[in-house]
Amino acid sequence: MTESQVPHPPVRVALAHECELVTRGFADMLAPFAPRAVVVPPGPDGYPEDQVDLVLFDSLAATLTAAQRQDGARDARAEGRLVTYTWNPRPDLVQLALADGARGCLAKSLPGRDLVVALEAIHRGRIVVDCGTRTSRGRVPARSTLLTPREAEVVSLITQGFDNFSIAREACLSINSVKTYIRTAYRKMGVTTRSQAVLWGVRNGYLAEFPDDEGAALTG
Repeated sequence: MTESQVPHPPVRVALAHECELVTRGFADMLAPFAPRAVVVPPGPDGYPEDQVDLVLFDSLAATLTAAQRQDGARDARAEGRLVTYTWNPRPDLVQLALADGARGCLAKSLPGRDLVVALEAIHRGRIVVDCGTRTSRGRVPARSTLLTPREAEVVSLITQGFDNFSIAREACLSINSVKTYIRTAYRKMGVTTRSQAVLWGVRNGYLAEFPDDEGAALTG
């Protein structure tokens, strides 16, 4: 049984400091996935009053003041429960969010099913970045000559939030080969953890969209 097949209790999630329109829309979007995710309503101050597993906060919103950006989800950040949920998932801003303690960065354009999968993975301890685009197998940004093509492909998928079993399936590799490529890539990158690898991937352009052979943008 793979990681994605292991049953888990529902993830309790809440939006912090969002308007009523966004809050209600979010709850409606996740309602069909109630056995897997439970949306906790925010309190009067815009922050969830009940205990939650993950707090989604748009720390990259252009309308936030410096004070709001700092205080918006301080408790969640300190407890490792903060997820940046934004319309503005530019790679440079994603890097800032991860460096500031977010456990993931998810685009508000994600459909409900993809959002639930990402939230479940983050709740299990993974760092997930999903900007709403996916590269296809064998297509990786030519941002670094440090890695071999296969290592770069694996690192690209790690940066996009794939777990090892999903990488093996997407790249048509055995799980042992995936682990080998990860080990050799980590050594070259100078990282030791998956979160460090994700941040390295963001810094080196592995989230950016790039042209295919005919110049069309790949949007997954």
